[in-house]
Amino acid sequence: MPKTVRAAVLAEGVKLPFPEKRAIKYAEKILSIVRYKKSAVCILFVDDAGIKRLNKKYRKKNKATDVLAFETGDIAISAETAEKNSRRFGSTPDEELKLYMIHGILHLSGYDDTSPSKKKEMRKMERRILPKL
Repeated sequence: MPKTVRAAVLAEGVKLPFPEKRAIKYAEKILSIVRYKKSAVCILFVDDAGIKRLNKKYRKKNKATDVLAFETGDIAISAETAEKNSRRFGSTPDEELKLYMIHGILHLSGYDDTSPSKKKEMRKMERRILPKL
């Protein structure tokens, strides 16, 4: 039996469409599916201003984004961008946030989307995992 990887979740200045305890369950399910090797991840849900600050500080990009993943095992997710993109793509904020959690954890697991072929592989994994949450 694989070890359980723990997830910590914090929503800073945003309201999630699900309780933080459910976000933890989603994260731990994703971690189990991808067989994440480390012992824990921390996920911070913020607004666009918060993720823009982090993106500027750590990636030198002065703009909001949806997800940031750090080698430390930390993930920052913009709940505000999820809300906007749910309207744009005809999904729900719940689905968008789960997708961003998957995306961030895949980055921590070694996946990247820096080329068309790698992006295709990452999207395939996202589509495989999302229905399991």
